[in-house]
Amino acid sequence: MVAGSGLALCADVLAQRTGLGALWFGAVFVALVTSLPELVTDVAAVRRGAADLALGDLFGSSMGNMAILAAMTLLFHTRRLLQRAALEHVLTSTLAISVTAVALLFISTGSTWAVAGVGVGPLVIAVVYALGTFAIRERQAEAARAEEREMGGALPLVVAQVGFVVAAAVILVAGPFLARSADHLADQTGLGETFFGSFALALVTSLPELAVSVAAIRIGAVNLAIANLMGSNATNMALLVALDIASPGANVLAAAAPGVQAAAAAAIILMAVGTSSIVLKAERVRLPVDLAAVLILAGYVLSLWAIYDARGS
Repeated sequence: MVAGSGLALCADVLAQRTGLGALWFGAVFVALVTSLPELVTDVAAVRRGAADLALGDLFGSSMGNMAILAAMTLLFHTRRLLQRAALEHVLTSTLAISVTAVALLFISTGSTWAVAGVGVGPLVIAVVYALGTFAIRERQAEAARAEEREMGGALPLVVAQVGFVVAAAVILVAGPFLARSADHLADQTGLGETFFGSFALALVTSLPELAVSVAAIRIGAVNLAIANLMGSNATNMALLVALDIASPGANVLAAAAPGVQAAAAAAIILMAVGTSSIVLKAERVRLPVDLAAVLILAGYVLSLWAIYDARGS
């Protein structure tokens, strides 16, 4: 979490000094760094034979990121996060929904097709992710030029570059220690790999996203915070290729437990609610709180119950 806070400060400087903008930099580079815990933790989990723990973590992290967005919307209600969010975030969220839907499709069909030992599903997701990020680059670059703001007291560029790399390294090193502990806890608590991965492990591996979001909002970089959360959801699905490579001969999507399907579907629904709220930019008229944020949090809790209920299937 400490590394995540520092990452937000450095990322805000780099996003503007490089001309990439908070939307693109947050959705791609910051999202990749904050997804490092999922990468190293889930690869370690797969190698330990706990594929459902890894899958639960990826889809659960996407659910958790939307819960973070909802919680930040309610906590910083005066900032009107969903109303101030750039419309270009819809492009990133649509990409995240699309790749998650592709993953759910291959889980549901149980396809065992593979190319060079890697499942077709993860490969398709990786291609869609790459094409999607490339396709929205120009659109978000235009938004970046429009969102430029004053950066009083900002860090020097060299300091921001070094700080970004150091924060990323800290996040990367911390990840592997989670896999072994999570695997044992899943067994000892009797909660099951999918539920434990979707809930407890996902919350822990989403701490960088939480820290980055809070720090970014506090310095006024609202779009950086939202881009990080939406971009991380898309990046989580791109990591499925690494899981398949880490478990040669085993198609992780084809062998997924029923609870994993519930987690994937829940992630899609929560992202759809968040996306619609950004598009509509609905103001709070009669309600004292943002209705979309409340719906996301309620959906998150109900989804966890559905995943827990499916653990014995």
